[in-house]
Amino acid sequence: MTATAEDIRQDVPILKLPAALGGLMPLLLIATMLVPILLVSLPPLVDVLGHIGRYSIQTGLDDHPWLRQYFSFRWQLVGNLGADILVEALSSFTDVETSAWIVVALNQVLAATGIILLCREIHGRITPFCLFALPLIYGLPFQFGFINFTLSMALALLAFTLWLRLGRLGRIATRAWLFVPISLGLWLCHTFGWVLLGMLCTAESLVRSRVDGRTWLAALWETGWRCLPMAAPLVPMLLWRTQEDTGGSTDGWFIFGAKLGWMLSILRLDIKAVDKVSALVLCGLIYVALRSPRLTIDRTMGAAAALCLLAFLIMPGRIFGSFLADMRLAPYMTIIALLAIGDLKLTVSARKWLMAAGVVFLVIRIALTTATYAERERVLDRQLEALEAIPERARVATLVSLPCDDAWGLPWLTHVGSMAIARKHAFANDQWVVAGMNPLSVHYPKAGKFANDSSEMVYPDACAGDRATMRGSLMQIPADAFTHVWLVGVPPDEQPLRQDMIRIWQGPDSAVYRVAGSR
Repeated sequence: MTATAEDIRQDVPILKLPAALGGLMPLLLIATMLVPILLVSLPPLVDVLGHIGRYSIQTGLDDHPWLRQYFSFRWQLVGNLGADILVEALSSFTDVETSAWIVVALNQVLAATGIILLCREIHGRITPFCLFALPLIYGLPFQFGFINFTLSMALALLAFTLWLRLGRLGRIATRAWLFVPISLGLWLCHTFGWVLLGMLCTAESLVRSRVDGRTWLAALWETGWRCLPMAAPLVPMLLWRTQEDTGGSTDGWFIFGAKLGWMLSILRLDIKAVDKVSALVLCGLIYVALRSPRLTIDRTMGAAAALCLLAFLIMPGRIFGSFLADMRLAPYMTIIALLAIGDLKLTVSARKWLMAAGVVFLVIRIALTTATYAERERVLDRQLEALEAIPERARVATLVSLPCDDAWGLPWLTHVGSMAIARKHAFANDQWVVAGMNPLSVHYPKAGKFANDSSEMVYPDACAGDRATMRGSLMQIPADAFTHVWLVGVPPDEQPLRQDMIRIWQGPDSAVYRVAGSR
């Protein structure tokens, strides 16, 4: 007779660990997932350095009032404030760099906890496929530093676990009341997390209604009522999107080639072959599970994964000015699909081997991520030596040479200029200005197009096309708007020169210039 998840609600010791160690397995997994963050002082993620610059403005305008010449920060009700609120709460106890590190670490703790608890709620224990899913919390959205987004997605997994648990216990009325504030808080953290929770709960409710014998029409009606508490964020969302200053376009529909690329990039770091093979391993596991009679698919999670896949295929590349919208869903869709897979029909020996394979996969990915982050920190430390040549209250134009489009490594130094804001209370030209997406605004008209992101981004001549190059941008920087220019990613002997700029510091592939006559 085959066991069910209800029969094994406690962990089954697939690997013969000592009893005490087996009970600690969830904590050991969470601690393992934290290793890459614990070993660096600044998370080397694409947008995080820019976020640190914004946090320093957010918390430091009163202490450094000259920044008001260039920046203003006005709290407003938008679905993109998770990390900003946490940093504000931490600002009384520590500096913004430490606050950002804490938020990133908390991200990974919550994400790993959400995956483990959801797996145990579905299957009654930690399955091998849970181990394969865990490295996806270091997926491409996290590598881009979308920390409001990833925080909300981690919270969505935890909230869905609570939804399932309360449903299993028959506490439907309690669940309805609880999920009004939960949905509002999740939306405030980031809209995407609320959307994911809505898809997961919708799938669960549809499956439950169909299992109970409802027709599709009745199931849809019942699902609407069950999920009604999660509609609460529609009120602030409508207010947000109808404000006059909320802009940003929505485009990039049905570019399926790009979507395939995002699937192959879900674990993208710096080693193209290894990262793609890792993605193919996960996709292969899902394919085998769909085909194999020895593996099962949980109905609720299978339906949720199918709904996520449909959303991924329909979703455009940019929504309300937020780039890479469809890419963000890919790792979480894969997590849901992996957690849907059950292994109770396998022999004990096969389950042991599969668990061992999951451990090996997880350890390899964490080791690669840790090594990559350690190397990035060494590079970043060398780049930040440039700040010794930049005085307080400077006005810094940063130009960062980015790799060509066919390069696999991420442009994680893009927002290094924001560290001049954080450490020198200076102006830098790489802060985002997307109406309605964050409370920061930039007002420095003298800088022209070099007032904000993406003026810091330049490309090699060979692949620039119609995009900015280092030479072209350097020649266009208005000398009366800036006191210093910081060039990153080009060796000094290849850097273009301007007669009114004097080199005052240089590194292996960067340099700082003082604008002659500037004050």
